[in-house]
Amino acid sequence: MDAQLKAKWVAALRSGEYPQGNGFLEKDGCYCCLGVLCAIQDEQWKKYFPDSLYSETLPDAVNGGLSGAERRELASQNDGGCSFTEIADYIEKNL
Repeated sequence: MDAQLKAKWVAALRSGEYPQGNGFLEKDGCYCCLGVLCAIQDEQWKKYFPDSLYSETLPDAVNGGLSGAERRELASQNDGGCSFTEIADYIEKNL
């Protein structure tokens, strides 16, 4: 993962600007950690998901270079109750 994108993502997760949700990249103004990753890269990020925002599969344009296993791990942490701060700590240490 690009170091600048990683730092921007971690800062966004800790900023409080993105309320945390689960089950969807974004729903009703709440975001999965992967939805935050998409949002910080492209203001029009939803155009990459014409059918559903329920997805661990991210198009190359907004996947940040994450592998499928990394995306699944992060989605699992998010949907399993880890806070954005805990996820940001994980990203700093492991990606």
